[in-house]
Amino acid sequence: MVSTAALADTLRVGLVSFGTAAWEIDTLRRHDLDHDLGVELKTVELADPAAGEIALQADGVDAIVTDWLWVSRQRHAGQHIVFVPHSTSIGEILVPAGSPLTRLSDLPGKKLGVAGGPLDKSWLLLRAYSREKLGGDIGDKVEVQFGAPPLLSQELVKGRLDAVLTFWPFAARLEAQGFQRLASMEEIMRDLGFPQPVPMLGYAFSERWIAAHGEAARRFIAALAQADRLMNEDTDWTALKPLTGAPDDATLAALRKRFLAGVVTDPAGGAAAAGKLYALLASVGGAGLTGGAPDIAPGTFWGEASP
Repeated sequence: MVSTAALADTLRVGLVSFGTAAWEIDTLRRHDLDHDLGVELKTVELADPAAGEIALQADGVDAIVTDWLWVSRQRHAGQHIVFVPHSTSIGEILVPAGSPLTRLSDLPGKKLGVAGGPLDKSWLLLRAYSREKLGGDIGDKVEVQFGAPPLLSQELVKGRLDAVLTFWPFAARLEAQGFQRLASMEEIMRDLGFPQPVPMLGYAFSERWIAAHGEAARRFIAALAQADRLMNEDTDWTALKPLTGAPDDATLAALRKRFLAGVVTDPAGGAAAAGKLYALLASVGGAGLTGGAPDIAPGTFWGEASP
C-alpha cells in the first residue's frame, strides 16, 4: 500500500518505454513544464500496456494510457478509475503500393492481418462497417491473421498478406516505406455516423489520487496540451527521434503527422460520443468486449456526465 505522504506529493505515470505517451512526457520535461504541477512527476517503466493496467489496479502507479472501454469495464467491476481523453488515433488499413485493392469492398477473399485480437476496436469497427455498408460481416469473408503489429508488418512486406489493419504508429512506418492507406478508422467512423473524431485513448487515473489532487491533474493535462503544441516544432522532433525509433526522416515525419492529427484539443463532449460508439462496438463484440454491461459505466469520463 502506498503511503499517504507518497500519494500527496507525487504523480506516478506508467509508460511503455517507446510508446507515444513517452514522447509527450519527454517533451514536457525538456521544456520544464513539470515544475508547476504541484506534485513531483515520476515515470514508471512498463513492459507493455497490460502491465500498466495491472499496476494501476494494484496501486503501483497513479495513471496510465489506455482506452475508455477498459476504464468502463473496470468501473463496472468495482474498480475506482477515471478517464481523461487525449487522442483520437486508432487503426488504419495498409496495402502494398500498386495493390489491386483500392476500396474496402475489395477485401473479401483476401488475407488480412489484424493487430491485436478479435476484440480489437479497429477490427470491431471494420466489422460493423461491413455489416452496414458491404452486405455482411467482413470477418466471414476474409482470411484473418491476428498478431502483433511488428510481425504483421513483416508479413505484409514479404507478401504473405494482402493488407493489414494495424495501430497507427505501425501504419505510419509502413506508409514511409511506400505502402498505401486503404482506409482509416476515422473515415469508417464518419461513414457510420460520427462526423467528428471520437476520443479513444487517454489517461486513466486512480480515482483516489485524482479526487485528492484534482488541481494537479488539471495542471498535468494542461502541461500535456502545451507539450503537444511544442511538438509542432521541428526542433522537438529532432530531439525525439531516438525515442521514436524512427530509422530515417521520412518515418519520423510520418509519425509526427499521425501523432499530431490525433491529439484531442477539446476533451469536452467525449462521453456523449463514446456512449454512441460503445453501443456500436458492443453490437459486434458482445459480452466479450463489455463484460455484459449495456452502457458505459457512470463516472468513466472525469468531469463529464454519463451519456
